[in-house]
Amino acid sequence: MQVILKNAEELLFKDVKNAWECQPHLRCLYFKKATNQTSDFPENSQSEWVPPLLGELRSYIDDASSRVYICHDSDVFILARSITNKRLQEFLHHLEAKLGPASFMGLAYLFEVGVDWPRLRTLCERKIEAFRRFCEKRVRSQEQPQEFKLLCVEQALNTVDETLITTLAERRAQRKHPVVMVVEDDALSQKLISIALKDKYALAVTPDGQGAILNYVRHAPDILFLDIGLPDMDGHKVLERLFAIDPEAHVVMFSGNGSKENILKSRELGAKGFIGKPFTQDKLFWTIERSPFILAKLSKEAHHGHLVS
Repeated sequence: MQVILKNAEELLFKDVKNAWECQPHLRCLYFKKATNQTSDFPENSQSEWVPPLLGELRSYIDDASSRVYICHDSDVFILARSITNKRLQEFLHHLEAKLGPASFMGLAYLFEVGVDWPRLRTLCERKIEAFRRFCEKRVRSQEQPQEFKLLCVEQALNTVDETLITTLAERRAQRKHPVVMVVEDDALSQKLISIALKDKYALAVTPDGQGAILNYVRHAPDILFLDIGLPDMDGHKVLERLFAIDPEAHVVMFSGNGSKENILKSRELGAKGFIGKPFTQDKLFWTIERSPFILAKLSKEAHHGHLVS
């Protein structure tokens, strides 16, 4: 089963059209995201269902050639052979039992490509148009001058209690348990990181540069993972501002663009590491466990445990 994230809407349209012309017997299963689900990440609540849904799909679809398309709004399409209505209903009941009463009934639609091509074409065209508007909105946000965005950050920081800034290092040192902070605008990446760190580290997540700076002051994290390509500000600008607030910050940069220029610039600005995307869970933990603040907490915990025993 192949999972497609990048340009999912356009590739879906292309593949469904090809199937209509050459393999009209293929089925297209559409999961529409429920709008009333809650999430730990209110800014990106749509992504919460995707990772567990993918896990269940892998056991449900016995077709190595099947393709799963995850749209920007977290709607999911599956193009595969041999998906029947009976099998779909069984799977929906299984999902409700496995993932909770998320009311999947009525949110799943099964199409036969050869018969339902006109409806699928309209649906795909709407998805492409929605993605285009989404991209335009992000571009307009990015076109704002960095100086203006930094000014907005400074104005927001003026509303923060000054003691939060002056006591940042002290609060971090005195806190018993580590806090990991992630600045990442991709909703699916947020959720995958959340699943990886669940029950291991306290996690704070924010999707943009302005939120990164304000939440850094509030949480005083032991390590910060910072995406370079944020929707509102360049990650390197955020990095500079963070070090002005906290020169001891332990920051590791995220990026899908692991160019030499990106890596060198991150290091020159003070980042302690650089992780290319996609990354593995092992790489994530390896990096976390090398934060001096986390090492100090783990050492103190081990020493305390030794004294108790």
